[in-house]
Amino acid sequence: MKSTEIQTISEDAMKIFWTYVEDLNTILEQFKWLDDIIFETCENLLRNQQVIDILKSTNFDVAITEPLSICGLAYFKLLGIKKTIMATSCTMYDHIMHLIGEPDHPSYIPALISEYTDKMNIYERYQNLLNSKLSIDSADEFFDREIELFSKWNISNWHDLYSETSLHFVNSNPYIDFPRPIIQKTVPIGGISVNLEKIKSEKLTEEWNNILNKRKKNMLISFGSMVKSMDMPSEWKNNILNVIKLFPNATFIWKYESDDLEWAKNIENIVFSKWTPQTALLGDKRVNAFLTHGGLGSTNELAYLGKPAIMVPIFADQMRNANMLKRHNGTIAFC
Repeated sequence: MKSTEIQTISEDAMKIFWTYVEDLNTILEQFKWLDDIIFETCENLLRNQQVIDILKSTNFDVAITEPLSICGLAYFKLLGIKKTIMATSCTMYDHIMHLIGEPDHPSYIPALISEYTDKMNIYERYQNLLNSKLSIDSADEFFDREIELFSKWNISNWHDLYSETSLHFVNSNPYIDFPRPIIQKTVPIGGISVNLEKIKSEKLTEEWNNILNKRKKNMLISFGSMVKSMDMPSEWKNNILNVIKLFPNATFIWKYESDDLEWAKNIENIVFSKWTPQTALLGDKRVNAFLTHGGLGSTNELAYLGKPAIMVPIFADQMRNANMLKRHNGTIAFC
């Protein structure tokens, strides 16, 4: 599958998250295309015996992989690499914890895809447990299929591949995340990509400086790169515009991916841009607040920079991220 085809498939699949009611079954169903792409990529990787031989002869000491797929760990096993590290782009995956011996208490630990906090009533605990179980069952089904690609090398037990890993890096900061016990091999590295010194030293261009100096207050609006603002339902866009009109003394900078802006014409205090220097803007004192979808990258930046935010989660772990910051009283979350 070509990269352009993958991009088209992913963009079409992500549009639906603007219009449906959040539930885990729908999320898992919508990401079947991702499973297929991961499977095909792994299949192609194993076809090239020359690459396998070259990598084997290198005798790597350690290898790092994202554990969303079993392909990386199984491939390392094939190459004879004994020391492996899992590194996740989010907090702990539900399907990994029981495999590596992590304590899992759904009565007070929100699942990765959950709209609940660490304070749950009996119904919410049940739903949280169900969300965790659905994630585990879905992953098990995919890993059973994926590990079959390695059968010719007698690699069949994917459970052991997870449990035998040396370290588990998770994109979680214990100071802001929900409290939970962890084992020694799990290392929280949340915010490792947030370089405060670099952010504070970033220089905005003259164009951005002029935008920020135009009014006393400024707000950044961005819903990330996976779900695009241009696909937002018109009703939602108009609601945001109606709020913007109430604050003529503030400039609203909106990351928007299309040149079709007829729906927002004649509004002077809004600036559309297909790309924004997000960290530099959030690190600037002239930017007063951030309207965001609650992706974990933006969530970590908000926490480190201490910027007030309105979080409107759209899918996956974003509900959890929004509630995580809300409990620290720096965020308004609409989950």
